[in-house]
Amino acid sequence: MEHGLTFSADIKFWLIFGIIFYVAGMLFIGWWAGRRVKGMSDFLVAGRRLPMWMAFATLLATWFGAGSSMGVCGTVYSDGLPGIISDPFAAALSLILAGLFFVGVLRRLRLLTITDVIERRFGKWAGVYASAWMIPVYVGWLGAQILGIGKILNLLTDIDPTWGTVLGAFIVLVYTAIGGMWAVTLTDVVQVTLIILGLFLIVPSAVNQCGGLNVVFGSVQSEHLSLMPTEYSWNSMVAYAGQWCIMGLGCIVGQDLVQRSLASRTDKIASRSAVLAGVAYMALCFVPITIGFSGRILFPDLQDTEALLPLLAGKVLHPVAFTIFLSALVSAIMSSADSSLLACSSLTVNNLVRPFCSMSDSQQLYFTRIITVGITVVATFAALYIDSIYTLMIQSWVSLLVIIFLPVTAALYSKRADTPCIWTTMLGATVVWLGYTVWAGLRCPEGFCDEVFNAGAMYGFVAGIIIFFIYIYTVKTNPVLLSIPTAEEEAILERFEEEVQEVQREMEHKH
Repeated sequence: MEHGLTFSADIKFWLIFGIIFYVAGMLFIGWWAGRRVKGMSDFLVAGRRLPMWMAFATLLATWFGAGSSMGVCGTVYSDGLPGIISDPFAAALSLILAGLFFVGVLRRLRLLTITDVIERRFGKWAGVYASAWMIPVYVGWLGAQILGIGKILNLLTDIDPTWGTVLGAFIVLVYTAIGGMWAVTLTDVVQVTLIILGLFLIVPSAVNQCGGLNVVFGSVQSEHLSLMPTEYSWNSMVAYAGQWCIMGLGCIVGQDLVQRSLASRTDKIASRSAVLAGVAYMALCFVPITIGFSGRILFPDLQDTEALLPLLAGKVLHPVAFTIFLSALVSAIMSSADSSLLACSSLTVNNLVRPFCSMSDSQQLYFTRIITVGITVVATFAALYIDSIYTLMIQSWVSLLVIIFLPVTAALYSKRADTPCIWTTMLGATVVWLGYTVWAGLRCPEGFCDEVFNAGAMYGFVAGIIIFFIYIYTVKTNPVLLSIPTAEEEAILERFEEEVQEVQREMEHKH
């Protein structure tokens, strides 16, 4: 094979059979779960009935996808720990912060999507603007996952990577469109079990072949074992902060995280499952980190670094164990892919279509399934023109940090924020972010590199913070500058505060 991974005809037969059997099982779960979907609440948030163990499993499986398995292994191989600050370290932090400060409150408000809270507090058009920026995030994320599936199928069967990507997209589409959040959650429980089993099968063998953990980590340069910045110039420090903030704060308001929390049975389950998933994710990601450093010894001249994980598995595992591992790897990718697809279709229908088109619950459900097909097609075409799984995954989150994080935080924690304030903040942050990225990318000798994207995200985010507080402490306190809220804006704020107070009274009564 192109990457040096070869099997006899008998072994290849059982490997392919094992993958087909696993995929058939996922499709069966999707069909079975689809019988429980009666309306949009079932499809988008599983009827808000997930117990603690399911909420935890689906969050962990969502985070541990192509970027956290193949992407982290490949990036550690080439760049060491400095290359994976965004994921897993910042990504795990986002789960913990979300559990402590955000998802419990959002669950109590009975939302369907994260931008619902912006729409309720700051008006329809604010919600539409935020949602329009979020949808490309999940198209990019979905593209990263199905690109990973295509690479695995290419390594295993010699199938053309394009057809492997298309086949992976089709599988994810079928069970997600049929079963919605119920199918996604049930398959995630299976997937996270296989993920943990598969990775712990490979690590002992890989480490032993290298000569032990002391040899694996002893051969790594000290700068590749540090999370501190490698340079201390202004641009480098800004880009370094962007590595932490893009996913550390941006993921907090991601629809995939929030959607699982909204599906939890109670607000306490939503909060605790997110915190536990963050801790477990950080611990679990030390496995692909170890694999990445082991790969430097076992494959010293590897060109396609993102193929390291399946290559190493094929080298150190028995064919039966390798079949289990490949099922686990496909599981990791599919669990993130279905989350992205569901999040994207949810935002499109609930926050872009519903505000302008009156539909019954059954019509919304039907239209959501149709939109799911279209999104899969777009993401597949995007995936075929993107080379790096990790880069595609990380850069797709920038708009969440720059545009979504501040309005959501203000909606939950700032009584002084109003509609003009949020519009000024979002538009100002957008202009600074895009303006700096284009300007710096055209001037940089390396073009639109990671440092440019990370720095642009930070400049946009900081600009949004500054604009927000300037508005709050100047315009809001200056009777000359203060704009008189319209009757519609006052009614929106009054309804939102009444909803919050009603939920708080209900929670006090339950306790």
